Amino acid sequence: MFSCQKETRENSELEAIIITPEEKQVIISKIYENQKDIKLCNQERDQALSIDSAEIYPLKENQYLVEILCFLGAYQGNYQYLLYNRVNSAIEKISFATFRDNPQNLQLTNTFTLNGSPEFDPISQTLSLETKSRGLGDCGSFVVYQWQNSEFTLREYRYKSDCDGVYLSPEKYPLIYP
Repeated sequence: MFSCQKETRENSELEAIIITPEEKQVIISKIYENQKDIKLCNQERDQALSIDSAEIYPLKENQYLVEILCFLGAYQGNYQYLLYNRVNSAIEKISFATFRDNPQNLQLTNTFTLNGSPEFDPISQTLSLETKSRGLGDCGSFVVYQWQNSEFTLREYRYKSDCDGVYLSPEKYPLIYP
């Protein structure tokens, strides 16, 4: 019972953290001032994209997840995630375990950028990502990461390699991991 109360308290504390537009601007400006040092978006960021497309989510008091849209492809984006500490203005790149989408041989690898359509839930601190292998959306991947101990842990990886013209909800793609 105590752990449930603690989780509820932490969730309500996260809900209470509000990032003002001014704070968002300060954080984003700090990141863009340091973009060469942190090799933001592998130095392939589309400069025409507005900084308004960046998202900031509270992880805990004074610690934020920053989502940067690096560039847009034909039907999905490329994103980089950073950990920002408001106390000391530290910026850290976040690495993700993922599978290289090769239908014959899926290989586990790490990356600093993610392709697809992301959705972060600040309360559960989960990041889900749907990736289309082609515009029709009949193949691709669905990934779920959980934020814990200052990193994202791969919780679920689903992959449909057969671009067969048959749409299936990405959450129902064949399970590859775990």
